[in-house]
Amino acid sequence: MKKILGLVALFVIIVLSCFYFFIHQPKNIFDEIYQETEKTYRSNNILRNIDGFKIRAGWPSDDPNISYTPFGKYETLPKGYSDITINLNFGEGIKGVLILFERKTDSNITLWYSVHYNIKKKVLKKELAIFEEPRKPGQFIDDEEKVREYLRKNNISKEELEKDFDEIVNQKVLKDWCTIYDSKYSPSNYGEVKIETQWENW
Repeated sequence: MKKILGLVALFVIIVLSCFYFFIHQPKNIFDEIYQETEKTYRSNNILRNIDGFKIRAGWPSDDPNISYTPFGKYETLPKGYSDITINLNFGEGIKGVLILFERKTDSNITLWYSVHYNIKKKVLKKELAIFEEPRKPGQFIDDEEKVREYLRKNNISKEELEKDFDEIVNQKVLKDWCTIYDSKYSPSNYGEVKIETQWENW
């Protein structure tokens, strides 16, 4: 009887272990970035291996304000783009990966893109705000109707917005990720993730 109970207990442990392993496997490329960075950000952040990418100075830090929110910035930039950053949150609030970047247009506005992956909901949200140049610190336009009005005035189509997203997120950030990590996914195959695009129906 004891032998049978022991075998049953062993079977239950194996099943639970397999279940735990399965639910913690990365379901998409953004899960990979989050999980692998979480393992390394306190020591030798894996993102340091990206060519032309620099982790914030003074990192890792014991400062409670930033100790769970590592980020870095590209020093090597594709033509026409600026301030490409990767931010991660392992602390309070919404955990996930945030990619920010800007593109200066031919007019007096700069497009400011925010691409946020929510680790819990498995949702990638693509949003846009606008800086009027010369910009004032902390001032930007994110009201959707006003943003759309600026785009109409400057003849910027949603196809252009999608092109910017592809250029930076797919062809830069995710492509770079796949050069430093043996990913199961790719810029053309994210895996299981829901994508919400603010400008989809503009």
